[in-house]
Amino acid sequence: MPELPEVETIKNDLSKKIIDLEIKNVETDWPKLFKGPDFENHKKTIAGKKIIGVERRAKNLLIELSDNKTLLIHLKMTGHLLITDENIEIKHNKFVVDPNSPLSDPNNQFIHVVWHLTNNKKMAFSDLRKFGNISILDKEQLQEYLLRYGPEPLEDDFNYQKFACLLGKKKTGIKKFLMDQTKIAGIGNIYADEILFDAKIHPERDATDFSEEEKKALFDSIKKILKKAVELRGTSVSDFRDTEGKKGAYGDVRLVYRKTGENCPDSCDGKVKRIVVGGRGTHFCPKCQLNPPERSK
Repeated sequence: MPELPEVETIKNDLSKKIIDLEIKNVETDWPKLFKGPDFENHKKTIAGKKIIGVERRAKNLLIELSDNKTLLIHLKMTGHLLITDENIEIKHNKFVVDPNSPLSDPNNQFIHVVWHLTNNKKMAFSDLRKFGNISILDKEQLQEYLLRYGPEPLEDDFNYQKFACLLGKKKTGIKKFLMDQTKIAGIGNIYADEILFDAKIHPERDATDFSEEEKKALFDSIKKILKKAVELRGTSVSDFRDTEGKKGAYGDVRLVYRKTGENCPDSCDGKVKRIVVGGRGTHFCPKCQLNPPERSK
């Protein structure tokens, strides 16, 4: 699933490419992606609207429209947005692109929605598993929807004091805590593993049982890893591509995620191990990231 760095990458790209463009029309071959209103009403509502801003909140893209409404897109498991002036056609009830175009990467071939913009631009939604969520919300609906999310970890007002207060409230595993969108917005499976390795904290540790030093290390790692991933335009070890259909580069420098059996990146003679935590595949170094009971053995 695209996480904060991937969605931030798309947001930054869209901000440079679609502001002040008008939405002329929209097509789909999978109307179930439209959660409210349905596709036919979405098409009527959005036609002729100008795009005046693009924001991100948690893992949501918020495209601000000229009528005080917001086009909200949640990419879910495998979604990404492409901006192109290439020809995209529906043939046999399926979108197809020129196999020689920049969109020829197989991960860009699962296009299910195309918004036609002015200047011959198209905004296309590619989603292999078709779990994406597309809505149009007014201001009140948007405010209510966003109330469910915790603070943004890269915002300046997300400081150590706020983090430490969140951490000590309820007994829960630390990886589950990091991925809980009501606690901190935008962190998913990839960056939870990366953050915990960087902080040298075992993914099954209790979130209420950290020393002050460990809390500070974890807070610093959240900021460090997410900033680096944004700078490198996200992780593309799976489906994610940017708005030009290109891969992000964080996967090339990642620490432990999907590196089962490889040597620990900190050269501790350990090897990356995979376990399941909260139903999610979890990668860590058992020598660097000790659980307290292991220390007493």
